[in-house]
Amino acid sequence: MEEYIQAFCNYRKEKKQVSENTMLAYRSDLQRMITYLRRNGITSVEQITETQLNSFILAAEREGLKASSVVRLISSIHSFFDYLTKKGILKDDPSERIKAPKAEQAKQEIISVEELETLLAAPDTDTPKGLRDRAMLELLYATGIHLNSLLSLTLSQVHLRYKVLTVSVGDQNRVLPLGKPACDALEAYLERGREVLRKEHSEPELLFYNKAGEEMTRQGFFKRITEYTKKAGLPNITPRTLRNSMIHHLMSNGASYAGVHQLLGTKRLSAAMNFERQTQTIPDMYKKAHPRA
Repeated sequence: MEEYIQAFCNYRKEKKQVSENTMLAYRSDLQRMITYLRRNGITSVEQITETQLNSFILAAEREGLKASSVVRLISSIHSFFDYLTKKGILKDDPSERIKAPKAEQAKQEIISVEELETLLAAPDTDTPKGLRDRAMLELLYATGIHLNSLLSLTLSQVHLRYKVLTVSVGDQNRVLPLGKPACDALEAYLERGREVLRKEHSEPELLFYNKAGEEMTRQGFFKRITEYTKKAGLPNITPRTLRNSMIHHLMSNGASYAGVHQLLGTKRLSAAMNFERQTQTIPDMYKKAHPRA
């Protein structure tokens, strides 16, 4: 069964251009599934039935898997078996009638503008690392970009003169507006932090360096944001929390669904954030609705 998982992952990466992080999630979910099925005597994909998949999902829930993780697990299963049926490996899709739990519609975590400002004030901007971390947090909230994109940003993607950031998502190039606080934080980091962190062996175009002068890892960034969350006396905050909060704040301030959709380049927004659809240009919408524009 592993060979089918590998083929599926290769297909999603090459044809669908999913991120490396998504690939790891697919592989982890599907490996979890086949481990369970093997323990129950199932050794080939042709033997898998709807009943067995339902039993696997119930077992995962009993083991304490979070509702959001169960939703992702079911999504991975649907994608995998859809691939197998379309390739003619299976005649029927055993996952076709499996539905995600109602938790899929649960509210996404957000923080208030006041809590956000407390978090942004936590880094010590008298140090190079604090300047870097403040700039990274400001950028996450200003643009809503994903963490992988933030960590790999280069100097050529930052245009402070025009107050924009350029990013590539799949085969699309996106131009994202930056508010004054994000521009100020970036400028301070570039003037007083980046050259201190950069080493002789560092990639010269990389925007953010860790203490070794290399690209910061996801684990490294999560460690930093966790430290600032505790320092600010706030509940657990992640990069996704900042993205969700940005969406909520924009739309609470009158931004249109279509405008936020266009800004983020998303296929869909949470049903909990499905406000009235109307049309605005991104720059106008951003200036009017973003709390830190």
